[in-house]
Amino acid sequence: MKQALRWENQRGVFLGLTTLEGYNSSEVIAMSQTAQNIKFIRQHYGISQQRLATLLSVSVRTVQHWEQADYTPSGPAVKLIQLLAKNDAVFTELTSIEEDDQIMYLEHDDQALTIMGVPFRNEEEYRSSLNAIINNMYEGFEPTVDDIKMSQEFYTQGPLSAEEILKRVRARNAVPNK
Repeated sequence: MKQALRWENQRGVFLGLTTLEGYNSSEVIAMSQTAQNIKFIRQHYGISQQRLATLLSVSVRTVQHWEQADYTPSGPAVKLIQLLAKNDAVFTELTSIEEDDQIMYLEHDDQALTIMGVPFRNEEEYRSSLNAIINNMYEGFEPTVDDIKMSQEFYTQGPLSAEEILKRVRARNAVPNK
């Protein structure tokens, strides 16, 4: 068994040596600091272990193990915890993602090179349109078949003028939803 330093939570006061099998002192110090950071994050945002677990997509027991310094987070959880510690906007974003349980889906067929039933002439045109549309969906854009057709027409007829795009948008908006 190896001896390691043990620190009091929050204040970092040295308490003495404790025995932890399999860990060296620097690992125990890092685990203790991580545990303190996770507790601080929860206190800062006023959230429970359950809420933090939900935000990080881990179990409550995992958060408890982290806070007790039984082991440290790994993988994407490490990055999210680091971001939560540095930026309150990350917490806001995580909670909005969690609450928005709608999964984005764009109908497409990689074999037929179609998006929402609109065919593309070749894979390059198909892929570039698909990527552009999906990137815009992350910003809240909800594409319609007309939008896909406009994207496809860019390749067959060249770029549309601003006036033509505006004319199409106005025509589309003038049609009442059924």
